[in-house]
Amino acid sequence: MLKHKKTILLILVSIFLLAGCDTTNVIQGSHTSLWDQYLIYPFSLLILFIGNTWLHQSIGFSIMLVTIGVRILLAPLNVLQYKNQLNTKRIQPQLQKLKEKYTAKDPEIQQQYQREMMELLKENGANPIMGCLPLLIQLPVFSIVYYAIRRIDEISSSSFLWLDLGHADPYFILPIVAALATYLQSRIMQSDLEGMNQSYGRLSQILSPIMVLSFGLFSPSGLVLYWITGSLFMILQSLVLKKFFKEKLMLKVK
Repeated sequence: MLKHKKTILLILVSIFLLAGCDTTNVIQGSHTSLWDQYLIYPFSLLILFIGNTWLHQSIGFSIMLVTIGVRILLAPLNVLQYKNQLNTKRIQPQLQKLKEKYTAKDPEIQQQYQREMMELLKENGANPIMGCLPLLIQLPVFSIVYYAIRRIDEISSSSFLWLDLGHADPYFILPIVAALATYLQSRIMQSDLEGMNQSYGRLSQILSPIMVLSFGLFSPSGLVLYWITGSLFMILQSLVLKKFFKEKLMLKVK
């Protein structure tokens, strides 16, 4: 169910961004909005400073570098999420038995089922909230990047490879790469969790790339570049976590 909720959340934030208010106004340091003045404007200054100072005025590479920095900051939370998913997978047989025990639709029986299920999750270090927490933290950052690209002239007018960062990719190459990266990320992240909500996992693997492709076709190239870089980082991080925790589990068995 949590994977299904993630998909819904991503759809909602996509709609919010596409319909975002005041996206045409240029942001300046004296902007009265707290969101603009203390989040979007400083973030855009960081992108411009890195691009103009260290990367020979390549704003595209700067967006990629800042994306990696954001992902590194969020890495500890993703590690906790991965451990939480493994703990949840480990107790799946117990959760299934508990579900079979409380099959009646009586409200009191279902409340008892919910209490025992939460106790079982808590005892085994499995927190349902952890499934959505990393995504909820990433959504504001995603929104900040979007508005920084749309409303900061120096970023939106920058070029990178064949791209105009403030406009959609005319050849649709970037959205296709983003969809493929999203699909690969989903497959790798769910490969160790087989048996857990398989129907929702398959739904996520299908809907997420389609949604990313649809969104990428009309989004600024800079935002799609941010998404691709983040997906590639998450793929690498997932492979490292899989190897690390696999070795830890092997040591415990020995």
